Amino acid sequence: GSRAEFYLAEISLIDENGASIALTDQYILAKANEPEKIWTLGDVNVNQVNGIKMHLGVDAAHNHLDPTGYPLGHPLGLQDPSMHWGWTAGYRFMAIEGYVDNNNDGIPESLFQYHNLGDNLYKTINLTGSVSAANGVLQVECSLDYAKLFDGMPLVGNLIHHGSDSQNGQMLENGVKKGFIAMPQLSSNEELILQSASLKATPNPVIGTVILSHDLNIIADRVDIRIVDVTGQTINQVPQVPSKGTVEMSTGDWTSGTYFYAIYDQGRLIARNSFIVR
Repeated sequence: GSRAEFYLAEISLIDENGASIALTDQYILAKANEPEKIWTLGDVNVNQVNGIKMHLGVDAAHNHLDPTGYPLGHPLGLQDPSMHWGWTAGYRFMAIEGYVDNNNDGIPESLFQYHNLGDNLYKTINLTGSVSAANGVLQVECSLDYAKLFDGMPLVGNLIHHGSDSQNGQMLENGVKKGFIAMPQLSSNEELILQSASLKATPNPVIGTVILSHDLNIIADRVDIRIVDVTGQTINQVPQVPSKGTVEMSTGDWTSGTYFYAIYDQGRLIARNSFIVR
């Protein structure tokens, strides 16, 4: 099995004037097995966001509190599997587990576990990007690439790291500096919903070959298509396809699961949808 979960805390929105708007007492527990989850972070008086400041982990003021003191379903409450190491150490800021193929037989056999915790690993992330509110709703979509967490970290030797050793620290540093979380340039929420309605994957679920069709109402003649898996890794890219038409691709060697396809116009996300591969 595999596991990828992490906390985000002390989140602030940067408005169009560069002012910081703190979201009070908001925590996110992001999980790779919930790729389409949307978090509602309250009401703020802002029409446009040009960036986000947030932190990987749980702030020291809350890191050593009792998780049973929170209601069921709260990010800092009890979780299964547990995200709490104990009162002294606090929460697992990030839990990343899986298998890697170290004997090159094509089958991942070596278990790795990175449970990164400790107040000294609490890191600040600054994201830039521009999102405008539409009809009173401001939706910020961030993309994740879990592979970036392992930058410069060869998965050989001891692969079990629980705590705040140099490997745990390296992974959190990568989470901040290597583009693990990105805030793309987005269309307005209204346009995104409208354009996304024209995207269709046939058949769905997919067995073998998928046909992606789109009929975008945009000025551009050509757009770029990108397919990502639930961990944020790019599986396939098709640059400069007509803004109305179909693209056929083989999914024969893809693992079963949910995949997301997004359409970009010169780097700006204009439509997105998902499909399942059996």
